[in-house]
Amino acid sequence: MPAFTQLIARWFRDHHGIAASSELRALGLSEKHRRMLLSAGVLEELFEGVYHLVSSPLDFEARCAAVCAADLSLAISCYSAGKLTGLRKCNSPRIHVTTGRVTKPLGRGVIVHRTDSLVPADIVVRNDGIRVTTPQRTFFDQARHVDDLTLISLGEQILDLKLATADELRATVARLAVPGRPGGARAQRVMGARGNGPAADSDDEVRLLHALHRHGMDAFVRQPPVRLLDGGVVHPDLGDPVARFYIEVDHHTWHSSAASVAYDKARDRKVRLTGAAVERVTDDAIATDLAEVVNELAALYRLWRRSIGAERPASGA
Repeated sequence: MPAFTQLIARWFRDHHGIAASSELRALGLSEKHRRMLLSAGVLEELFEGVYHLVSSPLDFEARCAAVCAADLSLAISCYSAGKLTGLRKCNSPRIHVTTGRVTKPLGRGVIVHRTDSLVPADIVVRNDGIRVTTPQRTFFDQARHVDDLTLISLGEQILDLKLATADELRATVARLAVPGRPGGARAQRVMGARGNGPAADSDDEVRLLHALHRHGMDAFVRQPPVRLLDGGVVHPDLGDPVARFYIEVDHHTWHSSAASVAYDKARDRKVRLTGAAVERVTDDAIATDLAEVVNELAALYRLWRRSIGAERPASGA
């Protein structure tokens, strides 16, 4: 049985247990020894000329690496690129790839998208051999698969993580959104409606702001600046800066510890000392009963506006 050299072992370690036949040859493994490893069950062939070290987990990244090794024209894209990049709402049981060429089928587990607009600047080549579309290209490609609100949420996460700027997203959309291209109109609509304000911190904030706007509370914006009495500036998650009514979204991951709760209460007090109102809602409440949350916030907002004289009650109210 041929022993792995350190070079071969290191390659498999650094490439999710995946190697193409050309790569194994370059590492010094002969065709005869490769066949022996296949017969012994040490290697398995996933695609023609693409091998997996059986002792290495065949997880999502390994499958992506195998697809990239099978065809050098392919780049992981759409849902799969989003998952590799760590974006939310990017789960798909199959691997999505994009190419500018006609390619051979890779089986039911791989969805191939063909385009004439994929350029080298749209692709990031990782050290592990995986080729994946850039965040801005992934944003555009996902526009064909998701609704407006989900695309907004993806864009906000890309901006919040500083994976791309709003100008870079707009430039990519402007380049790719030609008439008839799937998702182009949606991507243009989403980026056209977005200003240059700060990004939302979470999907919950995106969904809540959308729901508030649909309820007629159009004055609410993301992270309006509030100057405190000590001169500091804080940015509540959402708010109407004219009426000085603000909303914070508490995520159990970030706001459950005693220290976090104490910090949030102290900050709310400082905001209230400026003459403003602050209301907090939890991510669980948004997930389980968004409509009720919005109705309650709308009622509190009306009461606040009445208290400051911005909204007069109807006669007899």
